Amino acid sequence: MRSQDVGFPPRVRSVGHLLFPFVMACFMVAATTAVTAIILHFVEIGQVGDIYLIPVLILALRWGLMPALFAAMISVAAATFFFYPPIYSLHVSDPDQLLDLVLFFFVAVVTSQLVTSLRRHDEIAKMRAKTDQLREALIGSVSHELRTPLAAIMGATSVMLETPAVARDARLLELANVVRDEGERLNNNIQNLLDATRISSEGIHPKLEWIDPTDIVNVAVDSRRRRLSGHRIDVDVPDDLPFAKGDSILIDQALGQILDNAAKYSPIGSVIRVIATCGDDRIVISVIDEGAGLTADERSRLMQRFYRSERHASTITGSGLGLWIAHAFVTACGGEIEAASDGIARGTQVSIRLAAAKETPQESAREIYG
Repeated sequence: MRSQDVGFPPRVRSVGHLLFPFVMACFMVAATTAVTAIILHFVEIGQVGDIYLIPVLILALRWGLMPALFAAMISVAAATFFFYPPIYSLHVSDPDQLLDLVLFFFVAVVTSQLVTSLRRHDEIAKMRAKTDQLREALIGSVSHELRTPLAAIMGATSVMLETPAVARDARLLELANVVRDEGERLNNNIQNLLDATRISSEGIHPKLEWIDPTDIVNVAVDSRRRRLSGHRIDVDVPDDLPFAKGDSILIDQALGQILDNAAKYSPIGSVIRVIATCGDDRIVISVIDEGAGLTADERSRLMQRFYRSERHASTITGSGLGLWIAHAFVTACGGEIEAASDGIARGTQVSIRLAAAKETPQESAREIYG
């Protein structure tokens, strides 16, 4: 408890807290009146009312709209009583001066509302920032804590799958495969949360180098064979493509997110094509599926954090982080990522564009080795 609150009942402190801004309004208007009177002894001021905007703005910034409006009203009374003829009267004889007071009050009201609105938006922004910080800290902490038991579960499951007794029992083998698949899916979700936390709190610091598009595509597809097993994967990457500029780990993870998304939103048995081309000094790696497709609204919001289409929210699991993470990783490498679709149920194409080297790998090798 603060020292100044000691000895006062809660109701008295509450009333005092409510009245304090209005007491401050009276004090500030009185101080402005005294200062204005002193200034007028030395300098002729045409618009006395404009000076009273100072306490109005201060009160609006500090305590909000009502104290500012109260200050505007008593400012009009103070200016009328002390500075507009007849002096020491609340009557104004000059129509121009009366108009000045009316305009002052109007400007004070509008300005108070604007300042209060800005103050409210600033408070909301600060609250959101604090909420985001707490959420990121919680996500990071929980994700790290989940990693240890999950690693143990996945390790034990791998051992079980290699046990002859499990391999001979079809039901146990199926259960072990389910545990492994769900463990991999959970591990992928945890990795997405950790990546999201890292992107938001630490930023991305890519190690840019010249990478081979063929290697990137092959590694991304091969490392996700189990997740893509329900689909036919068609890879078309020419051997003579030039190198691309990027971070191999980040681009692999971005391409993996796109592949996971294609598999998730495409029917079992459909074809997922991975194509790499070169044009306009850009290497373009595209993932084309035969799945749910996109509406115009979904396409515009697809890369947003935590965005999930209402069409799939109740039927397909997901966090809404995959393509947002892919977008963050690709743009950090100086590239671009975009999605295209002809509409619902007509498939989706997601493309990564990276800067291309001016020479093909074969030409670079000939220069190096002669």
